Amino acid sequence: MHYNDGDSGNTTPMRAPGAADHAGADPGPAFGLLLLRLVVGGIFIAHGLEKFFTWAGTPGLDGFADSLADMGFTNTSALAMTTAITEIVAGALLVIGLLASLASVPLLGLAVASVVFTFDEGFFLTPDGGFEYKLLLAAAAAALVFTGPGRFSLDSGRPYFRFPFRTALVFLVLGGIATAVVLFVFR
Repeated sequence: MHYNDGDSGNTTPMRAPGAADHAGADPGPAFGLLLLRLVVGGIFIAHGLEKFFTWAGTPGLDGFADSLADMGFTNTSALAMTTAITEIVAGALLVIGLLASLASVPLLGLAVASVVFTFDEGFFLTPDGGFEYKLLLAAAAAALVFTGPGRFSLDSGRPYFRFPFRTALVFLVLGGIATAVVLFVFR
């Protein structure tokens, strides 16, 4: 579909309603989304790998499973393993920009759960806890759910990429259902 400017007879392509190119001619927004994806995806990959390899003296899968048990979860070994795998796989999908909005949903869920379960530690990050960092990860994951991955991604040009808000709503409903299932089965 083209738009005719009237006098000169020149036509320019019209954007489809809801189309999301995230940048037009300016690569800044696309680069910003790439940077956000790389950092958020990388952080979640590191968290997942840390659970498997107990880097830097972290408690690993067993310690994470113990933490889940303290929060009232059951079958914590399976839940800890699932969480670690989810962080690695969804983080990797974010980094490469494939199914990025969908991959952001479980990461958002994990970050929100982390905020909820550490809320009583207070907002500011201290040696005794705090949830500000976890809230920042949740906000970053939510931003990626709603904006999509940007032009510099494997998702660029796919049908769901052109309608990020509608896609986000569908993915958030699916994420809500998955969260309810996890809470029902494991808590």
